[in-house]
Amino acid sequence: MPTHIRMQVSWNVGSSAPRDVMQITPCFRAQEDWSPGGTDYEDLAQDLADALDTWNANDRKLTVKAYKIQDPVPGEPHRPEAIATTSQTSILEAPIFREQALCLSFYGGQNGPRQRGRLYLPAFMLSVGQPDVRPSTAFQQKALDLVPIFAGLGGINVDWIVWSPTNKSATKVTNAYVDDEWDVQRRRGLRPVTRLEATTGG
Repeated sequence: MPTHIRMQVSWNVGSSAPRDVMQITPCFRAQEDWSPGGTDYEDLAQDLADALDTWNANDRKLTVKAYKIQDPVPGEPHRPEAIATTSQTSILEAPIFREQALCLSFYGGQNGPRQRGRLYLPAFMLSVGQPDVRPSTAFQQKALDLVPIFAGLGGINVDWIVWSPTNKSATKVTNAYVDDEWDVQRRRGLRPVTRLEATTGG
């Protein structure tokens, strides 16, 4: 029986507060039934953490948690099967506004409902120059560089998938693309700390 896994990838930005964590959540399917809390989860989480640490080269704290995708049990927390980190410990602020993102879109077979997914990558994590009005091909390619990382993770017995919560089904990813438009993830933004006011004099 296959095991379906959601990987919670987290980068600390600006502080260690939970609201200052930026996340992406790629999903995977192992062909075998993995034991809870076993080394399979640990190896997969650490391999992804190491690969992403090399990919972003951002000297920023990175944490990967592996969760088995399953129906929730009332009254019981959904705990990760494994947690992996890298040697990086910095919690740097973003050099551009936090909400700016580039979307990695992907699908399996046909690009239709419940067979497609998206990961919104923080623009500053791509580290290929200053963003312009539209993302350059360098930005697009940096995002696409995640495709072989996800597709190759875990070897031949693990697939990168689109997980459908509605159908409770997995589709192996076959195609991915990045367009030349920025996206905005408002929940990643800072909270205001000061403001300037004016009156109309009327």
